[in-house]
Amino acid sequence: AGLAAALLAAPTVAEAKPGCELFEVMFAKGDARLQGVGLMVNAKGLLDMTLDGKPSFFRDATDCDIDSPQEGFDLGCEWDYPAGEGEAAERDFSRMVGRLNACLPTPLEAVAQVTYTEAQIEELGAKYGPSFAEYLRTKKQLGKFEASIPAGADADVSLEIELRLERDDRDGSLEISVSFNRY
Repeated sequence: AGLAAALLAAPTVAEAKPGCELFEVMFAKGDARLQGVGLMVNAKGLLDMTLDGKPSFFRDATDCDIDSPQEGFDLGCEWDYPAGEGEAAERDFSRMVGRLNACLPTPLEAVAQVTYTEAQIEELGAKYGPSFAEYLRTKKQLGKFEASIPAGADADVSLEIELRLERDDRDGSLEISVSFNRY
């Protein structure tokens, strides 16, 4: 309910308008404007993506990571839902797609689910490690959207966005994840 309330509280607007300032900064030419992007622990003990110390509409995350723009800026967060909270996760995921699309110059594109055979999983596990094979066996992608958008007219910098909803078949828990990679 926390993510849903936070998403509903944020105004629905287009890029470069109130509520979309975080994207405005990520699309800016050069990395200087990224200095105000960060993470903050809120009063609930959860994480908010922030800009200049003010929460964006990505609030109440259970886990977030941020990487320096020296090698390519990366910001990502996850929201966890226990088994039985599938409706809430799907509702929040749909709202997040809408909120992202309201701020982006081009909409996110839906990505079709990929199903791997056991032979493919074993092959990928040999290449990328047993934890990756376990991930492929136990995580089911319920929704995925992505976009790669040039940041600026000269297109020497791009922002890649990925939004996913996955279910862990071991315990029925769900996870929404969003990541922003600027390179």
